[in-house]
Amino acid sequence: MASERPNLISLLGFALLAGGLVLIARDRLGSDSSPPPPPPAPSAATPPTLQEETACRNVGYLCADFAVADRIRVQRLVGFSGTLVVELPSPSLADRGAARDLQRAAAAGIRLWNGQPFPILVDERGSRQAHLSVRWVSGLVGNQIGLATTQWSPRTGLQPLSLELVTRHPSGQPMDPEQVRLVAAHEMGHALGLPHSADPRDVMYPTNTATSLSVRDYRTLEALYALEDGTVIVRGPRN
Repeated sequence: MASERPNLISLLGFALLAGGLVLIARDRLGSDSSPPPPPPAPSAATPPTLQEETACRNVGYLCADFAVADRIRVQRLVGFSGTLVVELPSPSLADRGAARDLQRAAAAGIRLWNGQPFPILVDERGSRQAHLSVRWVSGLVGNQIGLATTQWSPRTGLQPLSLELVTRHPSGQPMDPEQVRLVAAHEMGHALGLPHSADPRDVMYPTNTATSLSVRDYRTLEALYALEDGTVIVRGPRN
């Protein structure tokens, strides 16, 4: 991370579980304070349970949440085909040039995931029906600079609801476009179902230290979408 960039960030995540519906609001530029919610009650349609020893090999950081939990539930988009449309308006700033720079930077960050696993179209004019909309805000809770909100249920799988980006850093300074690009890429990764990485070279690391998506970022998303949605991975015994 460049020396002039402010030190980032401790951000807030939370999960609400009600009747099998999980709502997760996660900056995901920060660490989660609580482990993932437990898997749904068994049923005829319940996906398999896998063991960490086999399921977590060569999958990047897919199993990183074992640092805080004994089991992980795979949550990803299901039944989706075609192009994923992300609506990205221009932020409401007095400086229209600065607003346009932030919009272009966010679009570039979101497009880093293009084709991984779906084609992604960033709609900057609001002319298409969107699957996910970006909202610009002046600030979020505490030191958050980005927030991806999704919901999951055994019936629908993961559904991205919104992606929020700030126009001003918690320090009070305007957000730098390069920082916005990385935040947008990070939050888009969470909208697709990715957890945090513990490696600062990955864009899904809790703070902006990477400059682009890494091989591990791509490998983790590939591994995520190779598993059945809702699959539970159980931590193996510790020596």
